[in-house]
Amino acid sequence: MTMPTPEMARDVRLRGIAAAPGIALGPAFVYRVGHEAPPVRYLMAEESPDAECARLDAALAAVRADLLRLKKESPGTVGSALAKIFDAQVMIVDDPAICAQVKDAITTQRLGAESAFDRVVGEAQKAIERSQDQYLREMANDIEAVKMRVINQLMGHGISAEHHPSSPSVILANTITPADIMSLSKGLVLGVVTQTGGQTSHTALLAKSLGIPAVSGVDFDMRTVRPATMLVVDGFSGVVILNPAPQTIEFFERKKKRTHSPWPKKLDALRDLPAVTTDRHRIAILANIDLAAETDLALAAGAGGVGLYRTEYLFLQKGGYPPEARQVEIYRQAIAGLQGRPLVVRTFDLGSDKAAPDAPPEANPALGVRGIRLSLEKSATLLAQLRALLTASAAGPIWVMVPMIATVEEFDQVRALWSRAKQELRARKIPFDPATKLGLMVETPAAVQLADELAARADFFSVGTNDLVQYTTAVDRGNHRLHALQHYWHPSLWRQLAQVVKAGHKAGIPVGICGEMSGDPKAVLPLLGMGFDSLSLHPNSIPRVKALVRAASYAQCRQTVARILGASTADQIRKLATTLHDKTVRAIRV
Repeated sequence: MTMPTPEMARDVRLRGIAAAPGIALGPAFVYRVGHEAPPVRYLMAEESPDAECARLDAALAAVRADLLRLKKESPGTVGSALAKIFDAQVMIVDDPAICAQVKDAITTQRLGAESAFDRVVGEAQKAIERSQDQYLREMANDIEAVKMRVINQLMGHGISAEHHPSSPSVILANTITPADIMSLSKGLVLGVVTQTGGQTSHTALLAKSLGIPAVSGVDFDMRTVRPATMLVVDGFSGVVILNPAPQTIEFFERKKKRTHSPWPKKLDALRDLPAVTTDRHRIAILANIDLAAETDLALAAGAGGVGLYRTEYLFLQKGGYPPEARQVEIYRQAIAGLQGRPLVVRTFDLGSDKAAPDAPPEANPALGVRGIRLSLEKSATLLAQLRALLTASAAGPIWVMVPMIATVEEFDQVRALWSRAKQELRARKIPFDPATKLGLMVETPAAVQLADELAARADFFSVGTNDLVQYTTAVDRGNHRLHALQHYWHPSLWRQLAQVVKAGHKAGIPVGICGEMSGDPKAVLPLLGMGFDSLSLHPNSIPRVKALVRAASYAQCRQTVARILGASTADQIRKLATTLHDKTVRAIRV
């Protein structure tokens, strides 16, 4: 894509994936580390391959030491679980097969160490980049980072220091790894924009933990962006603006003030207060987390518990299904971290954009063997996870929910495995809480249509709006060309939400919502009025959502919902929600 230069146009708007929430404004720092291959160098006649191999060993040792240093420093800033991300890069440095191949290229082809390393590792990287597997593509980013760190060391450039910004900047890069972010001076990174990556990447997780707004998957030509070009990064909507006009800067400065300081400090006063409307309607505000260590972040934000704990990150971190005993240990850590508050755990939601490495490629993975479909194919693995969750239930309140249910039969199969897991634990005399709830995520229009039947079998519902939007609008979540259709204002979605709440409450079970929609301030109040019992969202969004709820009138929310359900276009619904939101914001008193 050829973009106009900043001198040619103002307000050049690019759209990507909202990877980490927040607003950033600042000059661009074009981070090109890792994308300029070294010139090919062959050994002169007098140069010894053995000496070149020794130089390679020294470079690998230096990079390894630097990665371990970053890992050691990480727990204090991002938590010990995320710090383990660096283990993947250390494993690449330590890979004996790669080292042997590079030394063979040095010896037999008489390539210089940097050229040999670039060639061998680059070939492996390209093979992985062609994979349809999201996990492997994330690994390709790690390989790229390690490759260039080693090459920079071999070329005498040091590992990374000279590539740091010297003043607060928005980092603009093809890709950026967790090690890159940790290497950059923390106070100088205002925001991150990358051409690759997504919401589930390690980099996105790290940016969220550090509170750095980030947008990934942006289609742009970095050559058109000069250093210090002004940028706006909207990590809420996934929009990046190059060379913004003065009025645009003013608009986003105001938005930043609303969503950042001084709001968080003022909203600290709400942390321990309930989310109750002015006319005494109460709703539970819960947190979405990816790692057990993030329970601290949830409680600090004022969450009443965790409404979505995505266990697939246990899989992605390990590169395979974690042992049952290890799962029990991790679930217990999350329970302990919540200090008696409820923990809702989603069973492995692999497939599609979080494909399992051992799963065969599919032409359309979003409609393929994913979620509960894959778990039921690997029923022994699902059974082990259910046993682990039940075992952990002895330590505190835990609810278990299964993703991607589309048929009654699927949930019946899970129920049967649930009963078997309990029987096996009883036989082993392993204690568990027999009242532990088993629910399901409503993410498909099929599940919506079967809501009455499913509600009779489930202990609770939780609506996953990200996938429900995808399947309702027939738009692949990863298709950037159809990004304009990827929103939750579609009238069909709202009517489905109402149907799910009605069916759940008719059966006497609680109904929550845990998709991104529940963290959008403009969507929150209609969801409240619709009757949802809980909203589960990213911890960063909790203070603002709680403030909105406490300033809202439940009766007015109900009236707006009635009008929304009668609307026929997305634009009408968006305007109704915005009007209610703006009116409520004006009433906020903190």
